[in-house]
Amino acid sequence: MDPIERFFQAGLKLSHLRLLTMFDSLGQIRLVAQKLNITQPAVSKQLAELEAGLGVPVLTRVGNRLFFTPVGETLTKRAREVFHQLEQARFEVDALTSGISGKISVGAVATVMPVFAPELVIELKKRAPHVNVSFYEATSDRLFPMLAAGALDFVLSRTAPPRAEAAAFASHAVLDDPIVVVCGRDHPLAARRTISPADLSGLPWILPPREAPTFLALEAWMHARGLELPDGCVQSISLQANEAMIAAYPFLALMPLAVARHGVNSEKLAILPLDGTRFLETVQLFYSHTSANPVVPVALSCIETVEKRLSALLLT
Repeated sequence: MDPIERFFQAGLKLSHLRLLTMFDSLGQIRLVAQKLNITQPAVSKQLAELEAGLGVPVLTRVGNRLFFTPVGETLTKRAREVFHQLEQARFEVDALTSGISGKISVGAVATVMPVFAPELVIELKKRAPHVNVSFYEATSDRLFPMLAAGALDFVLSRTAPPRAEAAAFASHAVLDDPIVVVCGRDHPLAARRTISPADLSGLPWILPPREAPTFLALEAWMHARGLELPDGCVQSISLQANEAMIAAYPFLALMPLAVARHGVNSEKLAILPLDGTRFLETVQLFYSHTSANPVVPVALSCIETVEKRLSALLLT
């Protein structure tokens, strides 16, 4: 049997792979030793065992620094994949042994759904792969009665329910993701560093429904500056369709900052630097105080993780 094959079958340990991934992250044997709460000679010994089994070095010294050899880089890359799969297995086994099953129903407004839903599904699948998830997209005035009736477990909205209904729900802020004004990269305003409200006069818009809080916020902003929405506007709540229309015609539109930044990074959109046009900044989570759904505590934990991940992305 080939020595490397023999080593992979009988000599290679997870501790060897963990050392490589930790060295990749920390860059120094001293820091790896501190992290593992062992001595530097102990770390060096394990690395020596790995190199002896492979018959080639995984680290090489250049001056006072250590770098991965090509073999070390390849093994570290695969080691990360191994630990990712092990973590996934841990989540799935935990879900199976803890008996987490059932369903969760989430309602969200159109400016929140594409930002939050994919992240929440991914997190739920890690922790509770057998839970069924359903999403319902609508305006807040339709979502809150469904939450009160038990048809939804959660509602993600930029506005609160009427005061008479609010006492029945628990709530907290989950994300600062304001609605901003955008246009296509080829729009005449896209390259402007400063824009005044008057520059918007007569320009066509893609608008949300007239009863939507985002429309009302924009309308109030425009009226305060002596502007009116012109003829020739389009009404649409589909962010995907809106982005396609913006690319083909010089529309202005409203989008969540998280979605707009993605469009900016892909060189499809520009965010207009207009004072006072960060509308409905806070996304809030609402749910029943008295829900008996056993999946709700798991989903709340997943939502907390998603909150942190999305908040970190929006801060970059």
